Amino acid sequence: MATTEKIKRPLIAHFLDTSDKMGEYSAAKWARIGKNVTEASTDYGAQTETEQDIISDSATTEITGYQPTMSVSQQCTKGDDVFEFIDKKRRARATLADSHAWLLNVDMWNSTSDSDTATYVAEVQEVSVQVDTYGGAGGESPTLEYTLNYVGDPIPGTVKITGGAPVFTANVSV
Repeated sequence: MATTEKIKRPLIAHFLDTSDKMGEYSAAKWARIGKNVTEASTDYGAQTETEQDIISDSATTEITGYQPTMSVSQQCTKGDDVFEFIDKKRRARATLADSHAWLLNVDMWNSTSDSDTATYVAEVQEVSVQVDTYGGAGGESPTLEYTLNYVGDPIPGTVKITGGAPVFTANVSV
């Protein structure tokens, strides 16, 4: 019987490209999402189609696609690269291409080698940054809530953490 082990949330890592211009992901300036963030989850938003033929008692539902988003609520944190990047998008009320960035999702619990030269399963995803709310109640730390809307399909690959920074390598298709 295989052993099981619970995964801790810090082992699911998300990095955002905080460079000023959307370019190639290979030139990304990665900053980890998480400083003063208490929850961030990807909602895969499955798109479905349901049919029921006239001779069946039950319908059939097929998954036809996905519309993933990641909602993030972050306390406003001066000096945090992610907060300051999103705040620039908020102030500019960025739309269309100006709202785009790269997101790097890393499963640090899924290592393909030993800890000294660990390589982790990962994906790079283009996203559009949707600013939802800014502010909060009196007497509380203000928050910046935003949604990362996935654009197109992910680029699967692996990540090595070098000097604290992730280095992504795309899977090679044969």
